[in-house]
Amino acid sequence: MENNLNIRPIQEADLRDKIVLVRVDHNVVKKGIIYDPYRIDATLGTLYYINAKGGKIILMTHVGRPKDKKSGAISIGKDTSVEPIVEYLRNKLHINVQIPEFTAYEDKGYLSIETSVNHMIRDLREDKIDAIYLPNTRWFAGEENKGEDAEKFANQLAGLADIYVN
Repeated sequence: MENNLNIRPIQEADLRDKIVLVRVDHNVVKKGIIYDPYRIDATLGTLYYINAKGGKIILMTHVGRPKDKKSGAISIGKDTSVEPIVEYLRNKLHINVQIPEFTAYEDKGYLSIETSVNHMIRDLREDKIDAIYLPNTRWFAGEENKGEDAEKFANQLAGLADIYVN
C-alpha cells in the first residue's frame, strides 16, 4: 500500500528555522503534581535533536480527563494543567518555556486556538523564548469531540507549525 501522507522520519526533515509541533505523552500530572517524570525524560532526546537541528519547538499533550462524561463540561484547573510539566522542563533544561493563555468559556473549555499565540510564535522565531507548551489539549472543545469541532481544532493546530512530530 502506498503512503500518500508524506510521512517521513524526523531525521529526513530540514528543521532549520522551522516551527515544529511535537505531540508528546506527558500525561504525568496527578492533582497538580508530577510523581514520576519518566515520560517527560523519555522525550528529551527528541527535543534536543529538534533544537540541535535549528527547529523551534511547540509542545502539546493531554493531562487527565477534565471533561465530565455525563454533562460534557470541561473543567479547566490546576489539577489538569501542563504548568508542573513546564516548570519541570524549565528547571531541568534551564530554558524559557511559555504557555499561551486563551479565553475559557464556562463549561465549554477553550473553543479555539486564539491568534494571541502568534505573538509567542514570533518570539520563538526571534529566539526570545526557547519553546511554547500549549495548554492541556483536553481543555479544547475540539480535542475529544467529533465532526466539525474536531476538524476545526486539527486545522488550527496544523496552522501553528511547519512540521508535526508525533
